[in-house]
Amino acid sequence: MKLVDCVSEVEQQLQHAKLYFGHGTDNARDEAAWLVMAASGINVGTFDGDWTQELSVQQLAETEKLVLKRIHSGQPLAYILNSAWFAQTEFYIDERAIVPRSHIGEWIPECFEPWLDPTGVQNVLDLCTGGGCIAVALAMVLNQARFDAVDISTDALAVAAINARRHAVSDRIRLIQSDLFSALPGHRYDLILCNPPYVADQLMDELPLEYSHEPEIAFSGGSDGLTIIRQVLAESRAHLTQRGLLVVEAGSAALSVESAWPTVPFTWLMSANGESVVFVLSADELDAFGQRFV
Repeated sequence: MKLVDCVSEVEQQLQHAKLYFGHGTDNARDEAAWLVMAASGINVGTFDGDWTQELSVQQLAETEKLVLKRIHSGQPLAYILNSAWFAQTEFYIDERAIVPRSHIGEWIPECFEPWLDPTGVQNVLDLCTGGGCIAVALAMVLNQARFDAVDISTDALAVAAINARRHAVSDRIRLIQSDLFSALPGHRYDLILCNPPYVADQLMDELPLEYSHEPEIAFSGGSDGLTIIRQVLAESRAHLTQRGLLVVEAGSAALSVESAWPTVPFTWLMSANGESVVFVLSADELDAFGQRFV
């Protein structure tokens, strides 16, 4: 069977199983292609585009095994493969940390220009780092900067350590177990990034099965999804340099952010899929409007 035909067959199987696609892909076709190539030993990152290549009996057998595991376990494919792609880079992932899929990744190659001058960035803080993908991906671009990657979960930080070693940036990333800023007194940063838990309580029970395999602490954002976002907004200015920038993903709580602080001039970054769920605030803006967050 040709690769293209196998992908089409697997796509139909995944669709029939009514799985959820949102952990590295957002549709059955893309997930089928990822699954088949992984099972066949084809490197997704270096794939030459030859969809007509013939798959061997062994490759087809491995594909069938992987399809059955995906369907019957309900696990995100990223966990089954221990692999996830983020900011054009492959990362290790397992169930100790959330599967990376933050919209923040789209802005890492350009280092958040024009809102930030990357040449002036020396110290970066990644709050709620999870598996460390945001910090590691940005460290690979900002090779002059040093990073603190913070998470309340020691399990997640263990995954982050694997990724920092894998991409040879361990010497510039300090992994810190902390409840947000609590272990960072007196530290200031040119850039603070945060992809926090932002799912409101009423939405938690509505999440697809795949989400149940991820750490609940990575999702639960309180009654309105703003529990952690409020704290980040209230405390971040004390940890930014004078020209620093705060970048936060609000996800499903984006409308709640606007409703809670209607006079604050959030700049919302437009993602490739048309969503605007990541906002930026400068240190100057936090100086002017920070009292609204206290």
